[in-house]
Amino acid sequence: MRPSRGFSLLEVLVAVALFALAMGLAYGGLDAVVRGRAQLQEEAARLAELQRVVGLLERDLRAAVPRGVRLGDLRQLPALLIDPDGIELTRSGHANRLAQPRAELERVRWTLQEGGLARTRFVALDRGGSERPREDAVLQGVSALDVEALTLDGRWVNRWPLPGAREDDWPRAVRIGFEVDGLGRIERVLELAEAVQP
Repeated sequence: MRPSRGFSLLEVLVAVALFALAMGLAYGGLDAVVRGRAQLQEEAARLAELQRVVGLLERDLRAAVPRGVRLGDLRQLPALLIDPDGIELTRSGHANRLAQPRAELERVRWTLQEGGLARTRFVALDRGGSERPREDAVLQGVSALDVEALTLDGRWVNRWPLPGAREDDWPRAVRIGFEVDGLGRIERVLELAEAVQP
């Protein structure tokens, strides 16, 4: 019988080195998969937030009604107001889950504020000045906001109402575009309800 022989020191070192190399490659691959998954989850959450905001904006525009707003100082705001700062409109369908005695109309304004898209809601449609609006920071990372209205003769204008227009004039559609960091330009064109057009 020959005596059993173990591994030499050199063979053990080579085996350990190969094992360490294999573990390093496996860890690098696993780390890349974990980081990729986290990035995908973050982008999916950002996209879901964007879809929620675009849906809310669409609901506001589809529910627009031609009802102006009277202010406490006897000024009147038109039913739809588009200026370089954003868009303000009166919308129907204001939820009333507690069945309180109040109107189902609501005034909302979409503007660009501090690097984000903000939606402001006014509790009272006609306001005397003491009511505080409710502001929601809707979407962060928005760098530009453009709003245009399509006139009845087919022109896109960046202000509404047009100078000299009648009080009941209503655009055919509204186009809203905004730049979202990391996602590019988002643009929606929404035709306003036929029922409210003159």
